[in-house]
Amino acid sequence: KKRGSVSRLGVVGSSPNPNKKKETIVCCNPGGEENWDRIRKASGSEGPFIVLNNAYSTTYGLGNKRADYEEAYYVKRISKGWIYRSFPGPWEAYLERPDCKVELLKSYRTKPELRECAELVRTESFKRFAINNDRWTSGFGGRL
Repeated sequence: KKRGSVSRLGVVGSSPNPNKKKETIVCCNPGGEENWDRIRKASGSEGPFIVLNNAYSTTYGLGNKRADYEEAYYVKRISKGWIYRSFPGPWEAYLERPDCKVELLKSYRTKPELRECAELVRTESFKRFAINNDRWTSGFGGRL
């Protein structure tokens, strides 16, 4: 099978290749952060380590709490809006309006606390739209 520029495929626990110390490791949904170290160690690589679509988090906040990993692309739904980041850009707090369009409220140079972003978005939503900022299906009166 042709794999383009992919040099090899492996599974956790497979033998590391000593000639590939700088290879990039890409993991799809590897689980909790404790698994990240295990995967890195098992690979034997000192190169970049990329986690995609990690559905499991060990924290309540934004992303992970470890300083040795940085979120490159991140989207999180919060009450009345979204938190977004696309590396190397800033972290951004977006307000979702009643018409389902989004509006940037604030940019952060460093990763903010989830509580801070959620409070900002929720407060602004209530100030502008009161309880009318909810997603309703037009004509039915039912909630999406």
